[in-house]
Amino acid sequence: MYNTEKSFYRFYSYMADHPPKTDRELIKVNAGDIRLGMYMAYADRPWLETPFLFQGFLLDNEKLLDAVKDECEFIYIDKGKSLHKQPPKTPVKKPARNPAEKSLMSPADKKVIRSAKPDRYQTTRPIEEVFDSAVKKHKASLGAIKDILREIRTGEGINVTNVRRSVKACVASIVENPNAMLWLSRLRNRDEYTAEHCLNVGILAIAMGRHLGLDEKALEIVGLCGMLHDVGKMQVDPAVLNKPGRLTEEEFAIIKTHCQIGKSILEGDSDIPKEAIEAAWGHHERIDGGGYPRGAKASNLSLYTRIISIVDTYDAITTNRCYDNSRPASEAIKILFSCRDSQFDGWLVEEFIGCLGIYPTGSLVELRSGEGAVVIDSNKNSRLHPKVTIVLDEHKRSRQPLIVDTRDYQEHPGGRTIKSVLDENEYKIDLEYVFSHFRN
Repeated sequence: MYNTEKSFYRFYSYMADHPPKTDRELIKVNAGDIRLGMYMAYADRPWLETPFLFQGFLLDNEKLLDAVKDECEFIYIDKGKSLHKQPPKTPVKKPARNPAEKSLMSPADKKVIRSAKPDRYQTTRPIEEVFDSAVKKHKASLGAIKDILREIRTGEGINVTNVRRSVKACVASIVENPNAMLWLSRLRNRDEYTAEHCLNVGILAIAMGRHLGLDEKALEIVGLCGMLHDVGKMQVDPAVLNKPGRLTEEEFAIIKTHCQIGKSILEGDSDIPKEAIEAAWGHHERIDGGGYPRGAKASNLSLYTRIISIVDTYDAITTNRCYDNSRPASEAIKILFSCRDSQFDGWLVEEFIGCLGIYPTGSLVELRSGEGAVVIDSNKNSRLHPKVTIVLDEHKRSRQPLIVDTRDYQEHPGGRTIKSVLDENEYKIDLEYVFSHFRN
């Protein structure tokens, strides 16, 4: 369905002669000139063809340096984040950060982008310190979303006060450390799919906004967009909405009405911002005009709607639904990447990948020791070495969870550093159990 090979070839050919679109000072460095202390911002090929994501990491050890030299003919380094003050090549001329910004975004969206500061937020507390607080906020937020969905389903009218309060709480938690909420978004209950999905999309959207450096007001708006985007489904026939098999054309037409229904519901409350109304209406639109319900193109889709369309798709792919099993985060990212600049805003897809990190929180990975582990926290200065909870022994049998920091094993060949990503469906890890152990 997705012609990733063709997309990757185009990307590689383009990267050879064009710097990435960013407002940072980038320098193209050939493999032979790559040195320790350089901050690798982009590779010469799609991240899916290397062990690395091109959102960046510091080349801080010889093993990583050798791996990059083996993988890449050249890279782009970020001068500002590198330890080297005199790089070997001439700085690349800085293009506009977002190639679509001038022609495809509204004046209001351009203002939001211009005010964004990528370094606005720093992780101020480790995940262990914020986790219990995040659990309480997550539980309260899920309850608030369930309440508003029930009100819509029963025709009682809606009261968004508690949802707004939940959005503020989620923003506060994610600003401190996004990984606690991102971890909680991996806990799923098939019987509560719509409510959990709305909350997850809100969490992912806030984390994405934090990564972009949006101010807290904008984070609250994008979070509300995510939590309310699917409210229209509450007035769709449940027999169609929850059908386990393939939909007929008539049934799919019924499903598609949830966008217009959601728009109408939210328009009935003057306290709901227009951005949330637009996101409910447009989160299934695609920038090439191939979505629904209007077939709207990029110029008619707000920044917030574009963000929601990406994180909505990601969460749907990585979640068990009545008609499809979940797929690993790596596969979801591969699908989004293959659809960049066609279905989804390419710049925002790249930023979302950067937001999630090389190994997204909740991913199941195989360590070089043969053990299986779940990623629980990222290390900003060593993205290849996150903190993990080991849940499978070297024979892939369940074991007592053990939290380790893979940075501590960088110098141990065959030790507890990440080798590859595992298929979560194959091993059926009980994240609730891992979660309860982590809290203790």
